[in-house]
Amino acid sequence: MAQAAIKAKNKRLVEAVLKIKAERQPAPDKAIDQLPLIGVTCSTGWECYAICEELTKTRKFRVRALYRTPGTQAAARLDALLERTEAEAPGLLTLHPGVDMNSEAKLTEAFAGCDGVVLYTTANTAKAGKVTNHGNDPVGGMQAVMKQVMASLDALKANPSVKHVITLIFPTDKVTHIADDAPTIPWWIDQKLRMSDFLRGQGINVTCIHRPAYYYNMHRVDYTQQAQIRGDSSLSRTMIKENSLPGINDPGFLVNWVDVRDVGKWCGTVFEYPEVFSNEDFSIASCAQTGDEAVEIAKRTNKHGTNFEYRQFPQWVMKMISLFTEEVVYPLRYSQWYNDEGNGYDFGSNDDLADLERIHPRWSFEKKLESWGITEIQPGQKN
Repeated sequence: MAQAAIKAKNKRLVEAVLKIKAERQPAPDKAIDQLPLIGVTCSTGWECYAICEELTKTRKFRVRALYRTPGTQAAARLDALLERTEAEAPGLLTLHPGVDMNSEAKLTEAFAGCDGVVLYTTANTAKAGKVTNHGNDPVGGMQAVMKQVMASLDALKANPSVKHVITLIFPTDKVTHIADDAPTIPWWIDQKLRMSDFLRGQGINVTCIHRPAYYYNMHRVDYTQQAQIRGDSSLSRTMIKENSLPGINDPGFLVNWVDVRDVGKWCGTVFEYPEVFSNEDFSIASCAQTGDEAVEIAKRTNKHGTNFEYRQFPQWVMKMISLFTEEVVYPLRYSQWYNDEGNGYDFGSNDDLADLERIHPRWSFEKKLESWGITEIQPGQKN
């Protein structure tokens, strides 16, 4: 029933956008300084960085990238994006470092003059792009998130120019308090699920985008390559190779995946059509597939007949590694929670995503494999 309701809602929202788009008269191009200004918090993170990039591509918004620490590897991507953007559209992107998500004063300054804000909060104790507490259950974690929410709320109220806020939250839990033996929802998901409605209750216009907990670029066991953030280590390289396509879930377990590009594209659509998305929850994904299906895609798209097999990363191994590094705690918690089939995702198949494609073609797993060079792996090739 939940899947049917979500698909019906998505269909309604998509059709409303298409109707407005068909009826709108072509508007004259605006000068860059007349475009709506969107502030994007935590923009050195790879998801919010992608949002900045995709928003600038539309040429419909000015973007203010808000982040804490300049001079990091992650910040260097923003510097490069700024250089490219300035060459094509000067003034479209501005960088705003020194933003402390716990500081009402810093956020008030950061949101000044913005028409919209992408609001991302986290309890991670990340410094200079190096995650030291990713996914673990820190003491006072809920309070840490709430402190950021309250600072953001005060800053939004101090800036009435902000008419629209987007929050990015994982899908809602479907079994907690319903099934007796349901696994406990991870605290950081439970906390974030409360944030959007809390802000709405304080008079803030919030569109909550529910995107999957699994990103194409999340962890090494989830096909990662993010050396630009975590350095050139075994935990930051893509681990797909001949006869091995690793994952943290059972091979037959259906997982919804998302690419950060798609998140960025939908943020642009939400801001472009506020009359459709204001105070709405909206669910997106880039694909719905099992580990076995991912293997078949890898085999089919490979140009050299290379074989791939699903290799599940055992929970007990993650538990052992977590004693020495907190980096694997994040996927460990997800594998423990989502492997219970009662926590099924929002989309039961790729066909369920057809309405979304009427506006934005999805960044498919096939495209991701090609971008990683998996399609070029030859039999017997050494990584």
